Amino acid sequence: MKIIDKEMKLFGKISLLDILIVAVAIVIVVAAVRYFGSHGTGLGSADTTPIVYEVMIKEVDMETAMEIKAGYEVRDRVKGYERGVVISVEMVLHSEKTTDLTTGAQRLEEYPGLYDAVVRIKTDAEVTDRYIMLSGNRMDIGKEAYLQIGPNVYKSWVSAIEITGREEGR
Repeated sequence: MKIIDKEMKLFGKISLLDILIVAVAIVIVVAAVRYFGSHGTGLGSADTTPIVYEVMIKEVDMETAMEIKAGYEVRDRVKGYERGVVISVEMVLHSEKTTDLTTGAQRLEEYPGLYDAVVRIKTDAEVTDRYIMLSGNRMDIGKEAYLQIGPNVYKSWVSAIEITGREEGR
């Protein structure tokens, strides 16, 4: 019995072309998992790094803002993912740029009774050289998020991200 016959079949049963196609497909899948696993797309094993990020909750009254306390768990309101734990809250008087219509000058106008809450949140995230992923969502400065902090839901914006646990040279 010949190992390869006239029809290029191994032992008369398996086509060498089929074996070659399967081998190439396996190599592609292994290469993709290794590449994407090391670049933070969710395939392969992801390493997490401690981070602290700030969100700004704009135009809240003092009573509502005082309900946000350190130690509260933060969850994504839309998907329910854990987003970290509140470590501090700072209240800032709400102000916005306004334009004086007679002179055209811009100035900051403060609104008594309205505050912006700056909430610092600690969590672990997947940090790569290109971006930061938290619970499968990419984190960017200025990104809007609906967060559940304690019993309330707040519309917020990411205002700062600090990587706290990254080793040197990584």
